[in-house]
Amino acid sequence: MTAIASLTHSDRDPAKAEYRKVICAGEPWVGEIRSGHYFRIVDLHGNQSVDTLFYNARDYSDRYSAQDTIRAQRNVYLTTGAQLLSTRGTVLLTIVADTCGRHDTLGGSCSNESNMVRYALERRHMHACRSSFLKGATDWGRGLT
Repeated sequence: MTAIASLTHSDRDPAKAEYRKVICAGEPWVGEIRSGHYFRIVDLHGNQSVDTLFYNARDYSDRYSAQDTIRAQRNVYLTTGAQLLSTRGTVLLTIVADTCGRHDTLGGSCSNESNMVRYALERRHMHACRSSFLKGATDWGRGLT
């Protein structure tokens, strides 16, 4: 495996972002990131996890592939310089700055069912990432985002 790149700070001024929004825990965000534009994720409260799905905006069947990305990067953990590849080998995104240094895309998103297994049966109705993805896709399809 290749060494993890050193942590970097982006030279982009957050105040000049074209789009800025705080997403509350458990809520989805869906949007298109156009070529040459930047997408920034900031953990406002510490020790959080951000579940993400990436798709080719012109062909939703061409989606992020953890397997292809890891194979191409030769590293399980993604950081500055890593290219996130799609199922067809398209570069969907490139990580241009990283202050975390250890992004694991193998875990997949939690679901109500996995929460029951991990925590307890009565936790079935706690927030689940899969539910956020489904809500975001539904809202996007209705033009609500």
